[in-house]
Amino acid sequence: MGIRSRTINMTEGPILRNVMLFALPLIMGNILQQLYTTVDTLVIGAYCGTTSLAAVGTSAQPVEVVLCIFLGIGTGVSILISQSIGAGDRQRAKALSQTACAFVWICGVLVGLLGILIAPLILLFMQVPEDAMDLAVTYVRIVMAGSLGNIGYNMNAGILRGMGNSTASLVFLMISGVINVVLDLALVAGLGMDVTPPVFPCISAGSSASSISGNTIRNCAFLCLP
Repeated sequence: MGIRSRTINMTEGPILRNVMLFALPLIMGNILQQLYTTVDTLVIGAYCGTTSLAAVGTSAQPVEVVLCIFLGIGTGVSILISQSIGAGDRQRAKALSQTACAFVWICGVLVGLLGILIAPLILLFMQVPEDAMDLAVTYVRIVMAGSLGNIGYNMNAGILRGMGNSTASLVFLMISGVINVVLDLALVAGLGMDVTPPVFPCISAGSSASSISGNTIRNCAFLCLP
């Protein structure tokens, strides 16, 4: 089933039915996205020490703030693209999508570098316990360094929603969620590793979702993204 066959046209058919079909995948996707750090916390709580758990629990907050900011930006992009498609202006929709992709790369690199540099200051301001500080700094730095994948997914999901397709982003998020859980359990429960390894499944999962969703958008005929 192609991307165009899963889109919902809000200008045709029963409004309530279309809104429900469009909104349900969004609600489920938001829940799944919040579970990323929750899964890390549960796995570390079960197989690592209290210091490791405290490090992940406290350092998750600044990471979630960054992701929520770009989730909001992705929502803004989806509104602009949906307006363009609804008006029949495919060229503007294409230009918006290309601009959003460039914005992702620029912000992903800047957020990664900035996160690495100021992670200790943020955690110090949050009054993270001294015994958990080193692990928390490591966790935040690695997540921020790999933030391009998560930022890219949020932007790509916004583009897909603007095209009327809220189901595809949910499918991609489910796939990345499975990757995250499997790698978490393999590295921590299976190999007995500590805080640092669970960060890499999270980054790998986000990058996978970003890559798959980006490829789906590129395959959309009228966008023709590079």
